[in-house]
Amino acid sequence: MANKLTPGSNLRWESMLMILPEHREMWLKHQEKARRKKKPILDEQPWEGFEWLLGEAMRENIELTFAYWDNYDFYEITGCCHFINYVQKQFHVKNKEEIYYIRFDQITDIRRANE
Repeated sequence: MANKLTPGSNLRWESMLMILPEHREMWLKHQEKARRKKKPILDEQPWEGFEWLLGEAMRENIELTFAYWDNYDFYEITGCCHFINYVQKQFHVKNKEEIYYIRFDQITDIRRANE
């Protein structure tokens, strides 16, 4: 039966079985950063479509689904765009329960709710 004192065993790496708490913490933070989802950057073309869709939806009171990125993840909210605040650069989306405020730079997609 072989043990760490048997000739040919790899004594050099025996000390690597232990990990310091500081190293473990740094490794866990690195793993967390690696799992984060990156924010997509939209160019002008999708925004032109969003503007057209928002104008139509606000005139006819159509529900839209807003996909947005926040805190390294993607979320969706379905509701009517109640108001567009150009000063604070955010949409006011009203659904049955409450009003959500979504900043322009968080938006990843806007589409009709029934699609």
